[in-house]
Amino acid sequence: MTPELVRPETESRIPESFGQAVEETKIKSLEAQDHTHQDSLGFHTRKNWWTVYDDPVLNNLVDSVLIRNLDVRFAAARVLEVHERYRIESAARYPRIQATLGADHQNTPSNSGATGPFSENIPQFPDRFDFSTYSASLGFSYEIDFWGKARAASAAAIGEYVATEADFRAAEIGITSETIATYFEIRDLLRQRDLLTESTELLGERWEISEVRYQRGLISSFELYVFRQAFDNARATLPLIDSQLVDARGRLAILLGIYSDDLGNLLPESLQPSFSPDPVPVGVPSELLQSRPDLLASAARLEAARQVIGVARADRFPSISLTGAGGVQSGELSRILKPGQGFWQISGSLLAPIFNAGALKAAEKSAWARYLQAEAAYEKSILTALMEVDAALAGHRAQHLRLDAVREANASAEASEQTQLRRFRRGVGEYVAVLDARINRLRAMIDLSGSERSVALARLSLHRALGGEWTDDILPELITDLQSKFN
Repeated sequence: MTPELVRPETESRIPESFGQAVEETKIKSLEAQDHTHQDSLGFHTRKNWWTVYDDPVLNNLVDSVLIRNLDVRFAAARVLEVHERYRIESAARYPRIQATLGADHQNTPSNSGATGPFSENIPQFPDRFDFSTYSASLGFSYEIDFWGKARAASAAAIGEYVATEADFRAAEIGITSETIATYFEIRDLLRQRDLLTESTELLGERWEISEVRYQRGLISSFELYVFRQAFDNARATLPLIDSQLVDARGRLAILLGIYSDDLGNLLPESLQPSFSPDPVPVGVPSELLQSRPDLLASAARLEAARQVIGVARADRFPSISLTGAGGVQSGELSRILKPGQGFWQISGSLLAPIFNAGALKAAEKSAWARYLQAEAAYEKSILTALMEVDAALAGHRAQHLRLDAVREANASAEASEQTQLRRFRRGVGEYVAVLDARINRLRAMIDLSGSERSVALARLSLHRALGGEWTDDILPELITDLQSKFN
């Protein structure tokens, strides 16, 4: 009854390579990969890849989030629920056996019921009937799966379970990504606050010197205004950074499932992580179908929807059922186990729908409609995945190029600062030139911090777009923990 599986056109036309705009990045990445650590997808994706930053704070945060995060636990509980629903659907494929112990006592007048018309005409006929019945039996019921309805329902439940488990992987990746991104944000904000605090102090000093020079007629009022405006802008930015830090810490606390005040040692005030933007190797587009959990979930739901069509079709055909029972029965409890007290019965039935006002046909069409929805969602997920990888590769390459330029600018600013400092120490340069060079260097360092954060986020986006195994499998441990709450 289940229709044939037809692969969507989008899946059959997956390109053989990603966008040509990022081909150079892909080639460099493939050359840089460690060929001793290939995974099943054909590209190098180490678990816990963020450990390459050699940052114990980040590693500890991610480990804690995977254990404590409430969304992850919600997704794990959802997996547990769907697993039990699959067991319910699978049970329909087997006979149901039940035991019955019964005791029945009746006391009725003889002039009622079947004996009522002649009870008074029979001499010495009892006025009442009083009897007891005791029984013990095993009964079974079984609907023959002639049309494959139970098999299709079980297969649909398997598809839904696979999809839900993939949803858990997607949630795990999403929560991990959000944690890493939030950590990079906090790290950058702390660094910016330190650099901007120093820059504000130097700008204040520079403005005071400019005011003295203006009073002496050495500079114009416009130059004085420029320095005052720079000082005021720097002072106005500091409170905004503090506000952003409070917000980022709050979001990180929610990810951890704790209050902001409880961050404690998980997030110290001073963060000085290393930075290592090494290349990220990638595979071919078709491998995304095996690695990205969202694509796996869409494919599994498409298969589940196909099986549901088989269930709806089978409902339009006759159902064949068998029932039976066997055991012992006696009017006296003491004789129930004696020979000759056994009984058995077996029956079969065929139930065929004749008229239901088109409800069963409409149910089949509804199942087809849901299948078409799942097919469209699956095709869209494929296109979205390919787009995200192309965009992530392009963004990763662009951020690396920008980082190279910012590093050169930072090196130039550092060289300029050292030059002005040497000239001042030799008595051939002015102190204001040293201040200007230092302020310019601080601006370059702020830009460098932001660029390093952008590269880290670009790498994060690429890892997320490629999917794959990020961490060790924590689902069994979470399921066990959740089961202990109601077992």
